[in-house]
Amino acid sequence: MSNSGGATVFTDVRVFDGTGRDPYPAEVLVEGNRITAVAPQVPAARRSGARVIDGGGGTLIPGLIDSHTHLGFGSTTEHLSRRRDESDEEKALLVAHAGRVLLDQGFTSAYSGGNRLPRTEVAARKAFAEGWMPGPRFKAASWEGTAGMREPGVYDFPGIDGRASDPGSVSRFVGEMADVGVDIVKLSLSGESAVVQGTSRIVQFTEEEVAAAAATARERGVWLTAHAHAAESVKMAVRHGIRAVYHCTFADEEALDLLQEARDRLFVAPTPGIIHANLHEADSEPEPGMEVEATAKAVKEVVPELVRRGIRVVTGGDYGFAWNPVGRNARDLELFVDWFGFTPAEALRAATQYGGQVMDMGDELGQVREGYLADLVLVDGDPLDDIRILQDRDRLAAIMKDGRLHKAPA
Repeated sequence: MSNSGGATVFTDVRVFDGTGRDPYPAEVLVEGNRITAVAPQVPAARRSGARVIDGGGGTLIPGLIDSHTHLGFGSTTEHLSRRRDESDEEKALLVAHAGRVLLDQGFTSAYSGGNRLPRTEVAARKAFAEGWMPGPRFKAASWEGTAGMREPGVYDFPGIDGRASDPGSVSRFVGEMADVGVDIVKLSLSGESAVVQGTSRIVQFTEEEVAAAAATARERGVWLTAHAHAAESVKMAVRHGIRAVYHCTFADEEALDLLQEARDRLFVAPTPGIIHANLHEADSEPEPGMEVEATAKAVKEVVPELVRRGIRVVTGGDYGFAWNPVGRNARDLELFVDWFGFTPAEALRAATQYGGQVMDMGDELGQVREGYLADLVLVDGDPLDDIRILQDRDRLAAIMKDGRLHKAPA
C-alpha cells in the first residue's frame, strides 16, 4: 500500500455516494485520510500539489464493506484450503493472505463472521489498521459458540433437549473472548443443516443462556452476533438485543414483527453467497437433509419482506469456504439484485452506507462525503448499469483505504 504523501484529487468521475441516490459528476479531494471536498470542481488553490487521478468517466464509490466473512477459513480465489487442518501458525498467515485478497477486491472494511483463532483476528485487526499489512478495516470475532460451549470447530448441534441449561458457561465464554480483545462474540443459536443434516431449525441455546451472554456482552462492551436460521432463534436474538442476525432464513410472522420493532438497532445478513455456492459449487450433491434448496427458497421470500419493513439488510455471504472463497464477496451484490429484487443502487447502499453502520462508524464510513474517511474505489464503468462488474478485479481501477492507495490506476 503506497502512502498518499499528500493530497489526492479524483477528476472526471461520477460519484455514487452510498446513500442510494443517482450518481452525479464531481471532483473529490482527499487530504490525509479524509475526504475534504466533493464538488463540481475543486478550487485550484486547494488542489495545488495534489496527485490527480483522472477517472476517465468511471464511477467513484465508497469502499465496499462485507458484513459476514471468514478470513480464517483458509480459502481465497488464489488459494484453496479444502481440509482446513493447517497448523495454527499457517492459519494465521492465511488470515493475513485473505485480508489482502479482500482488499484487492475493493472491500475496504469487514465485519468478521467468526474465527477459531480469535487472537489471530485481533492481531490482524491491529496490523491492518497500522497499514504495514494490507487488509480491510476489521472488526474481529470470537469462535462460534455452540450448544454446551464445546471447543472451537466442534459443530454437532445437539440442541437443548437432554442437557441442563448452563448460563454460567456462556457468560464465561463471552467474558473470555472479551479478554482476548474481540469486537464481536458469535453464538450459533440454531444449527446448520449444511453441516449437520436437519439442524437448521433446531434451537441450540436456552433463553437463560442467551440472556446471560447478553448481560456479559453489555458489561464487557462487546457486540453479539447470532447464527440464526430457525424462527425461534431469530426471536431469541432480537429479545436479547443481539446486534447482527445472520441468515434469518425461516423467520415467521412473529419473528418479522420483532425484527421490525428493533430495526433501528440491528442488522440482518442473509448470506446468499454461501447458499448459491452450496447449490451450484459444492463438490457433491447436497443430501436432502441439508435443506439447501429449502434454504434458498425461504431466504428469497423473507428478505424482500425484511426490506419492506425497513430492516437494514447487509451484504456478506459467509465467504472463506473452499467452494465459496474470499475474493468472490462482490457476488453478494449480484444476488441481492437477482434473488431479492434490489436495484443495483440499493445493493450498493447495503454494501456501503449500511456497512458503515454495521461497523459502528456510520458517521464517518460508507459514504463519499466531506469529512468521511477516504475509503474509495474507482470503477471502470457503471455498476448501476451492471452490478457484476464489481466482481472483475481488472475493472477496479483504483482502491484507496484510509487515504492511501492500495491500488493505483495504470
